[in-house]
Amino acid sequence: MQVEERIFSPKLWMALDRTRFMQSAKTFIMVDRPFWKDKDPKTGRDLMSMTLTDRLTRGTYLFDNGEGQPGVMCLTYSWMSDALKMLPEPVERRVQLALNALRKIYPDVDIASHIIGDPITVSWEADRHFLGAFKGALPGHYRYNQRMYAHFMQDDTPPEQRGIFIAGDDVSWTPAWVEGAVQTSLNAVWGILHHLGGTTHADNPGPGDVFARLAPLELPD
Repeated sequence: MQVEERIFSPKLWMALDRTRFMQSAKTFIMVDRPFWKDKDPKTGRDLMSMTLTDRLTRGTYLFDNGEGQPGVMCLTYSWMSDALKMLPEPVERRVQLALNALRKIYPDVDIASHIIGDPITVSWEADRHFLGAFKGALPGHYRYNQRMYAHFMQDDTPPEQRGIFIAGDDVSWTPAWVEGAVQTSLNAVWGILHHLGGTTHADNPGPGDVFARLAPLELPD
């Protein structure tokens, strides 16, 4: 984006520019039914369950819409260097690699026979404007997070830096979770209200009204 640099302070630009995003990859397949609920005759347990492993799939998740309805499997959900291993592979190869890994864990389960439709995959770092799946702060990044999170409090900022409000899970303390997006959106709404001269009800204070008491600690430079 080409923007007027005066809308943010140099410190906030530094925080935005140094935000670190994590690579992540997911591969999904649709299956004919939630076959993983079938009982293993040897153990009496479900054939499969949500699976965390040190194999290349890392995480496998199962979603169903009820018996007799098609289901979805997230064959592999990986982060960072594990996601980078998947990055150059086309979706068909990703499915093959994941199925091969899961076959070692579930040798008696024929996952491939249940696949219907075409697989879908995403590597967020390969998509424009994403930079990665979500923020993953590094040691020393607390001060950057604090600057972004507290940006909606603008009474002490120069006039040219007021009136624009940032929000989203990457601005929050809980990146990758909707709670952080909702929380910072509420902060931004309060900021807009305050910027336009409005106030909250005395019995229902907004985040800016109690910020002095609840604000995250601001570290010295």
